[in-house]
Amino acid sequence: MSHAHAHSEGPSAESLALNHEVSDARSTPVIWGLVIVFGTLLLAFVLMGLVLALTTGSITDASNTLRNDEVTQLQLPPAPRLEQNPRIDGDRIITEAKERLESYGWVNERAGRAHIPIERAMELLIEHGLDAGK
Repeated sequence: MSHAHAHSEGPSAESLALNHEVSDARSTPVIWGLVIVFGTLLLAFVLMGLVLALTTGSITDASNTLRNDEVTQLQLPPAPRLEQNPRIDGDRIITEAKERLESYGWVNERAGRAHIPIERAMELLIEHGLDAGK
């Protein structure tokens, strides 16, 4: 019983001097805070469910009015695009370059400019030097 009697006297002088908490926290505001938070979450889930239920039918029932080639065109990125098959394109570029380097042909026929095979150009350069082309 002495313990109950000491408790009813109030806080001790030592507790007050050390700034100790001398009363229990009130639980009512904490409980009301939790009720408000969980109530708000429940209301948000219910509203999201209603919005989803009302809009789901209209989204999934929408028909595609675009032709397949239009849909494909919309899916392509804007130019310039990456090569579809770089090996084939690279081989084509190399083949065209070799053909030009190894053949005779006109660069500009009106101006009288032609290209010659690179081997022949190197021979002419050795025979006549750099000044011959000017």
